[in-house]
Amino acid sequence: MKKKVPYSFAAASLVTIGLTAPAFAGGEAGTLELRDAGARFVGYTSEPKQDGSRDVRNAMFVQYLLPAERRHRYPVVMIHGGGGQGTDWLETPDGRDSWADYFVADGWDVYVVDRPGHGRSQSNASCGDGAVGTANSAIISRLATADADVWPGGEPTPANDAVIGWTASGTTAPYCGDALAAQTISALLDEIGPAILLAHSAGGGSTFRVPELNADNVVGIIAFEAAGANPTAPGFGGSPALITNLTGEPALPGDFAAADRDGCMMQGDDPSRLVHYADLPIVLVAAERGLASHDDLMCQEAVWDQAGADASYVWLPDRGLQGGGHFAMAQLDTAEYARVFIDIAESVEAAAAE
Repeated sequence: MKKKVPYSFAAASLVTIGLTAPAFAGGEAGTLELRDAGARFVGYTSEPKQDGSRDVRNAMFVQYLLPAERRHRYPVVMIHGGGGQGTDWLETPDGRDSWADYFVADGWDVYVVDRPGHGRSQSNASCGDGAVGTANSAIISRLATADADVWPGGEPTPANDAVIGWTASGTTAPYCGDALAAQTISALLDEIGPAILLAHSAGGGSTFRVPELNADNVVGIIAFEAAGANPTAPGFGGSPALITNLTGEPALPGDFAAADRDGCMMQGDDPSRLVHYADLPIVLVAAERGLASHDDLMCQEAVWDQAGADASYVWLPDRGLQGGGHFAMAQLDTAEYARVFIDIAESVEAAAAE
């Protein structure tokens, strides 16, 4: 990527709008001094047509913010959840600074992706069942789960303005699938090098597949209430468990089924070690009012450790964060959550250096 003169968003805004107040206020994370910012598409495929043209499909949109003073060795790749898009990391529904802002302000190179079939990564006829839906606030309200005093505008009902604003980013096109999303994330890592992957919700279904494709470039995974956090559990809609798609030694039996060990579904007495996940730092995170309990986190940690990864978990109430839910990045106290996730990223970075 070409280098640019360090750039101040705040200074640029003053030049652009003079003495008028900004239409979209923020700045809670501080002025962002950048050495580069931009976007590109990665991971797409093309095939020739008889007229000499080429069909191009399955591109993944990537937006990047690179601080002028980079203080961390590894970039962070932010991978959004289901029905959302990369803007989940770039905005709050009421205009405050996002987690991307706080990471950049702390000196991290940040890459924010739209998984294929979401946001600016267009869907195509080969994705899903071809049906186009409507973004609806009911599911966001159901998943928000946060206490009323931490959600913008009070209780996150389907009619709450912030719930509706968060729904505005919802995809209405067919999703192109976790396997394809993992391939495009891997293609991004081929370009930027080793990185920490930060996944939310359904984004875990693709994120947890990436080490299988590109283990050398995955420094660690931070999974915030993410799909695939227990790789032995069935996937969405009863699809096969994630672990059945991963390389193990010994190989998993074709009829693999998880075993109940003290209430935790995991491998049985002769566990397979996942070849591409050996000693990989995986941090599993959940909020007090979110979609995973403290017991769920302990189980997830045990499953990944059994498979040879270096797993740990963070129960956010233990870090003093109360009443939060599944969309903590949208909450009124999002800055406090961002700082905890920055601490977690630093712990992953430190583990990689050992």
